[in-house]
Formats: sequence, C-alpha cells, structure tokens
Amino acid sequence: MSKLLTESDVFPWAERTLGARIVASQRQGGRESGGRPGWFVDLDAGGERRKFYIRGDRGGDFGFTREYGLQRETRVLRLLREEGIPVPEVIATSDDPNAAILEFIPGVNDFTTIASAAERDAVAKDFARVMARWHAIPAQKFREIGLDAPRDATELVCSDLAVWERGHFPLIVEPVPLVTFACGWLRRNLPAMPERLVLVQGDTGPGQFLFRDERVQGVVDFELANLGDPMRELAHIRTRDVWYPTGNLPDWFRYYSEASGVALDLHKIRYYSVIGMFTTALALGPVVQKLNPADEHAEWIAQEVWSRKATAEAIAEAMGITLEAPRLPVPDRPQVDLLFGAMRSNLAGEQLPAIVDPFLQHRMQMSLRLLTHLHNHASIGAEIEQLELEDMGRLLGKHPRNLREGIRAVDALVREADPGRDEEILGYLYRQSVRDTALMRGAMGRAEHARASAIS
Repeated sequence: MSKLLTESDVFPWAERTLGARIVASQRQGGRESGGRPGWFVDLDAGGERRKFYIRGDRGGDFGFTREYGLQRETRVLRLLREEGIPVPEVIATSDDPNAAILEFIPGVNDFTTIASAAERDAVAKDFARVMARWHAIPAQKFREIGLDAPRDATELVCSDLAVWERGHFPLIVEPVPLVTFACGWLRRNLPAMPERLVLVQGDTGPGQFLFRDERVQGVVDFELANLGDPMRELAHIRTRDVWYPTGNLPDWFRYYSEASGVALDLHKIRYYSVIGMFTTALALGPVVQKLNPADEHAEWIAQEVWSRKATAEAIAEAMGITLEAPRLPVPDRPQVDLLFGAMRSNLAGEQLPAIVDPFLQHRMQMSLRLLTHLHNHASIGAEIEQLELEDMGRLLGKHPRNLREGIRAVDALVREADPGRDEEILGYLYRQSVRDTALMRGAMGRAEHARASAIS
C-alpha cells in the first residue's frame, strides 16, 4: 500500500515552485475529489493573492495508477490546452511528491444543482460541442505523447482492460467472481473497430466539467484517457449520469452526434456501458479488501458494491435477458438497533455539529456510513450469509462449508464454465450483489438509489 499524500508532503514543494506562501487551503473531499488527495490553495506572492488547485497521486491500492498515472494525465492536459480545449492549465508537476499544480477554474461541477430545464439543456449542448472538438484532434498527436493506438477490435478493448486487470488480480486477497465473469464476457463479445479513433476521456460527463452561465468553463480529470471508440465516451456519460442525473440522457447523445457528425450505435453503447459500470469494481476490489482507515473507506465499499450490481445489470441489458431480484431478510434485532442508534446519535448529534473543518466533517460522515454498514451486518448478516450459501449450493451442485470456500468455488466455475451457462451464472452474481447492497443499506451515499438511465 503506497502512502497517501498529506499537506506536509505537498505544500513545501508548491511554495518553493511558485515562489509564494500558502495562506489558505481547503482539502477536497467527497465524490468531487475522486478519492485522491487534492487541495484548493490561496498563495500570496508579495501582496498578490492567487488561487490554484493541487492534484495529488491516489496512493493506496489503486493498482491502475501504475500505468494511468498523474504525470501521464498532465501530458494529455497540456496537449488539449494547446488544441484550444477548455481544460486547466498545468502550472507545475513533480514526481516527488507525485503531484501537479493546476490552474483554478471557477464554476460549478454538480449538474444536479441546475433547476432550470432550459439551462440544463444549454449546458448539455455546449458540453457536446466541446467533446466533439477534442474528438476531432488527430489520434496521432496523442500517440506522440505516449498513448497507444489500438490496431484491431481485440486491442480496442483488451489493451485497456488488461491495465485494469493488472491493477486488480495481483492485488486482491480473495477472488471477485463478478470481475472474473465480466472480464471473460467482454472478451467474448468484442465490438467492431470505429471508423476513427478519438481521445476517450474515460470517465466523462456530469461532474467532470465546470460550468457557469450555461457554458462549460473547463473539463477536468483525464486520468483514464485513451484512444478508442466515441461510443465508449457516450457510455461513460451514461455512467456519470448515474451519480449526477441529467434528466435527458438521450438528448446528450443526440447533441453529440449533431456536433460531431458521428452516428449513434446503441448496440455499442450498451456494450461499452458494461465497461463504464465495471471499471469501478476492477479498481476497488483490492482497495475494499485492504481498507485504509485514512482513505474514503465507506465510499469505496459503496461504490464497489454498486459497480458489481450495475455491471450485472448492464451485461443482462446487452444480452437481452431479465434478472430476478432475490428475497432479502427483514431486520429483527431490537437490542442491536438500540445500541447502534445510541452510538449514531452521539456521533451525529453531539460530535459532528462541533466539527468546523469541512474535510473533517466529511471524515465523520464516512465514519457514520461505516457504522451503518456494521449495523446492517449485525442485524441481517447471518441471514444474508445463509441465503448466500444456499444460492451458491444450487449453482455449484454442492453446498460449500463457508463463504470463503464458496466464493473460491464460484470463481473457479466462472473460469471453467461453457458460455452456455452465462445466463445462469450472471443471475447468481446479480443476486449476490443485491444481497451485498442490502448490507450497505443506508450507507450507500449517492449510490443509494442510483440507476442507469435508458439510452433511447
């Protein structure tokens, strides 16, 4: 587990680099930070006060950052800036500490705060125009700064997928059968190559750009950028729509098609939706199995659980099949409720209101969500485990002795099974994810009622 950056690691370097003193700072928290250390800082240089954003390396067990790292991202940002795309200017970068100082761009990133349907529509149209502009940049320019250009359908999907797999499988303690299944399914159902490769931001859409006065002020977060299919970009917008609902997702797709001249391919968007929903589970598998108390622990558990469920649903959509939700136990442990209620009341009613620092408030909210997760385990954990073992037994043809044995046996089955069993295996994996979601009920954050929107 690599070290998470702190102010003491980053601020002295920033002050030396900019020749100014940091006089105010705010640590970024919540979904907006993406879990990475980030700070909005004010610097004073001889009486002139300027604002910057410092973006730090993720650290922890995010294995994909070994190849999709911060310095790679800054090269992409510099090229996009040279091409006239509204992205933050890279002021300075460092390998030690692994951080970058970026231009501060004023604006709002939470699309759900827009009350007016007309304004939401105007912002969507402007974002479509901006995305069409960066898609028009020749792929060769990105190759020259180190991005690989896939030569066929296999490389189109599998080169990127392999990065995520290298950041997942060697780092997990126990297998994640849904991840194993989805990796195999994606390889067996490759889409055709696009007519032209474009820069796919990799996590684009609502929440990943700043807007003001109905216009995009800056697109942020090109950490996962790759050369690929524009339909994959639209699928990532669908994934972002889960967290920041647009209310008019098909219109976003239509605006992009009109701005770019690229025809929509709904079959491909459904396929790439699987990848959009799935990469979170790939990234977070090792993280949730080795929880760092200083990290976004409850958020990572919630997103990993959500991702497995959403991936199963996306594969079912692409296959044209219907999934059946499992029966869930009803909580009935009054003493457990009493004890956890008292602790929650103490923390939320006494401690949280006394915390002034916004980042520490966020950290307390993380702890409260983790407490809710523990409450669910104490209330229905035993019943969930029994239901899981019974369901595993039906799939395997043999009742496992415990969950660990069962999960390993299911993973082995997934690796060996004929594709003719895909629907049966997917049905089990979906039910497993629904049961795991029940253990996070009330602690899922934005994912509590998150659903993928229809694409047409």
